[in-house]
Amino acid sequence: MTVASVAETTATVVIERVFDVLSLLILLFVALPWLPNVPWLRTAVILAAVVTVGLVLAVVVIAVFRERPFRFAFRFLRHLPFLPKQSIERASENFLHGLAGFRTVRIGLAAFFWTTLSWLVLMVSFWLVMLAFDLKLSMLAGLFVVIAVGLSMILPSSPAALGVFEGATVVALGAYGIGDSRALSYALVLHALNVLPFIVLGIAAFGMPRSRGRAVSSEVE
Repeated sequence: MTVASVAETTATVVIERVFDVLSLLILLFVALPWLPNVPWLRTAVILAAVVTVGLVLAVVVIAVFRERPFRFAFRFLRHLPFLPKQSIERASENFLHGLAGFRTVRIGLAAFFWTTLSWLVLMVSFWLVMLAFDLKLSMLAGLFVVIAVGLSMILPSSPAALGVFEGATVVALGAYGIGDSRALSYALVLHALNVLPFIVLGIAAFGMPRSRGRAVSSEVE
């Protein structure tokens, strides 16, 4: 992977996380009147303010200076002898290209819409697992768990957010009077349903080209 592609990928990850956090906070404030008492609401408000101000500043800086701030930020890469100079020169331009959601209103709104929709789909899936556990909670409880889990994973965590996912779920369900042991059982099943299918699909995806290659080679022989 070249420096240019790494820069574009990094920018895409950054903007994805920003949209994730902003969407979750908006869903939190919209549903707040129907949610249980949230002790970390003040922290969420501060976080929302920081994200919003940072987003506005980023849009202004990108609109005015375009790739120049990134070219300045990437200049230290020129001292690394194992990186091609041409790739380093393209890194700032590719990083700016990865921030298309910040530069274009239409792309930004579309990305925000699909991000929010994905959280709402997760809300339904979380609630369906609640029905399976007979927790007798509304669909908004599913949304509350989604928000708690999503915000808890803002900072880097263990692979697959193991432990963080469960802890956030237990805290969220505790606000509804669900005991820790029952909430943890729910969290473990929910986490498995959200992680294991991707692991299986990943293994299958890696195995498919090999099997096809073996089939082709056997036909040639």
